[in-house]
Amino acid sequence: MSVRISAVVPAWKASSTLADCLGSLEGQTSPLHEIIVVDDDSPDDTASVAEALGARVIRLPRNMGPARARNEGVAAASGDVILFVDSDVVVPGGLVEAVRARFENPAVSAVQTLYTPSCPAQGLVSRYQNFYYHHALARVREESTAIFATWCAAVRKDLFEMLGGFNTEIPEPTVEDEEFGYAIADAGGRIILDKSMQVVHMAEYDLRGFARRRMRMARAQAKSGLRQVRDRLLARYINVHETGTHHSRLVVASIVMMPLSLAFTAAAIPCGPCMLAPSLLLFSSAMLCHLDFFRQASRQFGPGILPGFALMCAADMLILAWGIMRGTASFALGRRY
Repeated sequence: MSVRISAVVPAWKASSTLADCLGSLEGQTSPLHEIIVVDDDSPDDTASVAEALGARVIRLPRNMGPARARNEGVAAASGDVILFVDSDVVVPGGLVEAVRARFENPAVSAVQTLYTPSCPAQGLVSRYQNFYYHHALARVREESTAIFATWCAAVRKDLFEMLGGFNTEIPEPTVEDEEFGYAIADAGGRIILDKSMQVVHMAEYDLRGFARRRMRMARAQAKSGLRQVRDRLLARYINVHETGTHHSRLVVASIVMMPLSLAFTAAAIPCGPCMLAPSLLLFSSAMLCHLDFFRQASRQFGPGILPGFALMCAADMLILAWGIMRGTASFALGRRY
């Protein structure tokens, strides 16, 4: 029998992008078994948009976060495979057919897609953020990974239920999907990173929204790592042995060096310009950690993008470092989530 695929779309304040998302799911060359939209108590007309487009809608009584929304969607689904799709994502017409073909192999537990390298939003911040996530997965060499990012990813329903679904103690859209990917890998499951499956991310960020999002993510990842130091912080986030995650050891090194560079620069005020040499060395070394990112960005967008991307990258590493420090301090004070 053909694999039945249920699409689950968690949605909150998604009325501006949901129609395009659902339209791409309805327009597949190989039809889905069902489309379920879980409205996470949106203050706008998200649920009405979904209903008007023929999707089955589950309305949560209050805002519970994406982990709970996805779990509720899976509980209501009747397919063999769950395809999670974010409400600000548009998928290509042959995606479901390609996903179904992958799951014809009983050894496959889950399938992971990539963002396309470019996105509809043309602002520097949005282009940087989108390409950063594209490159983070595109650089992974192995086909079998521990990566499960729910912008568009599929998993067998029975495995999802056996593992208990997403951790609903994680209240915000941060590491709930990442931790679930680790759970699949730790249970012996096989996640296929299929780079031929690329979806369009329609989100648009300004600098403030970007900084808040990255800060929130870094705090959550610090706590996630500390909740299981040996298996998560060392093996997954620091990724010493390249254990099949999207975290790069070079990026970790850059996150460490960038605030040190800033500290030496600040020390130059009372101590004199002798502090500028180590600051420049650290800054240069931190940027060199992203050399492949910059090289691929230049190929994709042209060399003119590099000054802006370099500034964004430097700011990004500082934000991530500060978020990690805040998350670590919060964890030390007993706030584990």
